[in-house]
Amino acid sequence: MKKVFFLMLASLLVFTACKKEFTITVKSNNEEWGSVIGGGTFAKGTEIEIKASPKAGYKFTKWDDDNTDNQRTIVVKKDASYTAIFEKASGGGGDEPGGGGDDPVQEEFSVSNTTKVLFSPGNLQWSATNGGNSATTHTVAGGGTAEGTWRFAPNQWDTIGANNENISSTYSGWIDLFGWGTSGYNSKYPYMTSTTNSDYGNGTNNISGTNYDWGVYNEIYNSKTQTTDAPGTWRTLTKDEWNYLINSRTTSSGIRYAKATVNGVAGLILVPDSWSTSTYNLNSTNTTGASYTTNVITSAQWTTLENAGCVFLPAAGYRYGTSVYNVGSGGGYWSATYHSSYYAYYLYFLSGDVNATDYYRYYGRSVRLVRSAE
Repeated sequence: MKKVFFLMLASLLVFTACKKEFTITVKSNNEEWGSVIGGGTFAKGTEIEIKASPKAGYKFTKWDDDNTDNQRTIVVKKDASYTAIFEKASGGGGDEPGGGGDDPVQEEFSVSNTTKVLFSPGNLQWSATNGGNSATTHTVAGGGTAEGTWRFAPNQWDTIGANNENISSTYSGWIDLFGWGTSGYNSKYPYMTSTTNSDYGNGTNNISGTNYDWGVYNEIYNSKTQTTDAPGTWRTLTKDEWNYLINSRTTSSGIRYAKATVNGVAGLILVPDSWSTSTYNLNSTNTTGASYTTNVITSAQWTTLENAGCVFLPAAGYRYGTSVYNVGSGGGYWSATYHSSYYAYYLYFLSGDVNATDYYRYYGRSVRLVRSAE
């Protein structure tokens, strides 16, 4: 009997030693809290990457082998399983409604009679190399990957400005002015500079709820919470939602917006529905003709406003081809709404104007995303 056992054990060891491919299984401890990528069958000795991405309101803590790197390299040696451990973020997740933390998107904004949203903590930015020297990739809707890294700006007043003129597929820095619908889906790349309007978006329809929407298609790094938000966490407002937000919504203070200069940057402050005037005295509110110097706010003062849920849209200018204009004087924020084969709608503001209008789709404009407050 012992002889048979040792023969079987020897056969098993020989089989394992000769095996050329192994299966790596990658799992999430809770798929509603976070997603994982990187499993499959690979040749022995192959180096693969596995990655864990928490959803909004949650955080990655470790793998079940106690490794704490959310993105890590595995050398395939044998069949193995790795489970990513996600938890609810402390204090409600920072960007979770009513949560703690330093993400300013805690307060709700009505964008219709029935819809409330939370804003992302900064303008959308893209880099081919995550601001470094090596090409990067990120997860997209459907489970694939795409080139580059998307993130929210570290501060609400941050803009790239003239450096958007360096726009290209290989530029190692960040850009933040994009043609309409350039999520990366269907070859609509964020670094496009074509001046043919039909090259942008899907050509003939709104991008709402489609992969042409930057937030629907892409995984986005959240600089405030230092987490990665899965594709579909965020979306772009429609023209009607921008209009409602600026012109129609009811707030507890009666204030919807105010022109301002924050930390030396001109732009538009959006006040949440629950704003209290006791927090800070804003001048010339809801006034399209106000100048940016009506409210001059230091970074310390802005911390108070931001902690109370205010959103700041910096006047980041616009890009025409590879030339950038109106940085510090004009802001343009895309909507998800199609106008024609030439135009799409966007929120537009200057020192003396605030308006949701339409213009050429190939112009590079800012993108500020939202997600459901539900």
